[in-house]
Amino acid sequence: MSIMSFCKIHAYINIDPVVLKYRSNEKLCERMANYSVKIGFGMHYGWAIQGALGSAFKIDASYLSPHVNITMQLEGTTK
Repeated sequence: MSIMSFCKIHAYINIDPVVLKYRSNEKLCERMANYSVKIGFGMHYGWAIQGALGSAFKIDASYLSPHVNITMQLEGTTK
């Protein structure tokens, strides 16, 4: 199920009209010549605690667990 979700998201990024519009934006291409959208996924098996961190302007999800930390490190080294 997770692999199917990854494939759907990856395919959607390559056909989404909003993302394609950014790829062809002249000002953006001038500012960042090699602009591209990149995604990475890491899957873990084990327990995790999810929490929202941030302020009134921006909220990010955070996951606390040794399993998640190992997964993040493995995903980071494979980039």
